Amino acid sequence: MLRFVILSLTLVALINSSNIPKTAATPPSRYQNYNTFVKTACNSTTYPTMCYNSLSSYSSTIKADPIKLCTTSLNVNLKYAKNATLVVSNLLKKAKSTSSPEVPVLKDCVEEMKDTVDELKQAMAELKNLYGGGISKEEHLKNMKTWVSAALTDDTTCTDEFEEEEVNEETKKKVEKAVSELSKTTSNTLALITNYLVEIFQNNQLKQELSLLNFKKERTTLTVQIKTNSYAVFQNKKIYYL
Repeated sequence: MLRFVILSLTLVALINSSNIPKTAATPPSRYQNYNTFVKTACNSTTYPTMCYNSLSSYSSTIKADPIKLCTTSLNVNLKYAKNATLVVSNLLKKAKSTSSPEVPVLKDCVEEMKDTVDELKQAMAELKNLYGGGISKEEHLKNMKTWVSAALTDDTTCTDEFEEEEVNEETKKKVEKAVSELSKTTSNTLALITNYLVEIFQNNQLKQELSLLNFKKERTTLTVQIKTNSYAVFQNKKIYYL
């Protein structure tokens, strides 16, 4: 009994010892893995640093789910689009108040930004209805890529117009900064959709086709084996086939 008490006290002392490393400050390995997933995904984009900086804070939500990855990227993309729209809209108001010759080009850019917002929302709707909506997953993915590609085109159209027109340098810089950030984010979103959603669904479809093919082969082999192992038994002059 005394030996048991001594042993118990020794174990308690060891557990409370300061020599045991504290792990409270170390994030669980699963969160580190989630960050790795986001980083790896962003490395497939045109602007990986910007991609990781904008998505890493959502890694615990994204986990290692390609659909959540693209959903989050679209949500972040939409925020950039709304911000760019606000920047250009404010510049347009200022230009109108001074009857500036910049009004037409700013007005066109605002329209392009609004189109970008609408197109990104359409892409989000396609992703949300990936497993429904009366059409196949492939059609939803195709539509999603089309909407994001259109958004990227609108971003480029806005900045191109500022290159062609004579615009105040300060105005030009503000527009280019906002729209450039948006354009890069849209490019990254398109890359993630292409590399992580479309590719994964294509691979899954290929696996399903191969699995079905293997099943057919196994069924054919089983049928051949049954036929090969069949034999006749004669009993009372009657033939019984097994």
